[in-house]
Amino acid sequence: MTPSPRAKGRNAAFTMVEIALCLGVIAFALVAIIGVLPTGVRVQRDNREDTIINQEGLLLLEAIRSGSQGLDYLTNYFDTITISNSSPAVAVFASPEAQKNIPSAGLLTNGYQIVSLLTLPKYNQDRTFTNHVFARVRAITGSAVEKSQSARDIAFAYQVVSEVVPLSVHPPDTTNYLASPLSPQEILTRSNLWRVARHEGINFFELRLTLQGPVIPKGTNYDVLGTPKTFRTLIAGSIPKRLGNATLIWPSTFLQLTNN
Repeated sequence: MTPSPRAKGRNAAFTMVEIALCLGVIAFALVAIIGVLPTGVRVQRDNREDTIINQEGLLLLEAIRSGSQGLDYLTNYFDTITISNSSPAVAVFASPEAQKNIPSAGLLTNGYQIVSLLTLPKYNQDRTFTNHVFARVRAITGSAVEKSQSARDIAFAYQVVSEVVPLSVHPPDTTNYLASPLSPQEILTRSNLWRVARHEGINFFELRLTLQGPVIPKGTNYDVLGTPKTFRTLIAGSIPKRLGNATLIWPSTFLQLTNN
């Protein structure tokens, strides 16, 4: 007996219960996917920020080590550079945009000035005070969308702490020729090593850059988030006597102490 057309249609259809079950499975899968999306977006953002910090840490490291003078495009990305120490005065230098909020700040006008400020040695000659140099920078290698004036406030920014420290590889006990009791040979050996250490201190430096971001504006101040990352290198060269704010390193140019 051949089934009627009405019977065939009834056998091929989905029931409301089956459709409800399918929608439930799809909804369960969507909930799981949507729950993972924020984690994926966060990981992608962290990887992007780490990549930017790695690239710019190496760029700034090389700029300071080589005493670069022509990087005038840095003025588009450095918002502020602050120099503080035990003296009451704190020197602040700012871009034209940032200077609107800090009227007393000096103006960052060129790349030579920026690199020279970041090269300021951590200690003065007699080590009576310590200089703390840190800058607030917007990403140089970030997305092109973030480089527009309208996106300035939401662009990825980070903080740079620059430390230029005279190289010291000799323990103090090995250069103290005034200690007692010492034999004449020990006095001669230590005094010679002391002279070597003094010359090394003005011609070889350790450069440490610590980058940390993002920097989040908070009223008139800002919070620095993220994990700090430090870049280090050794510099073979001298820093001539400071003239104004000029503290550029002269690579492969060495000074000699006249008073020993």
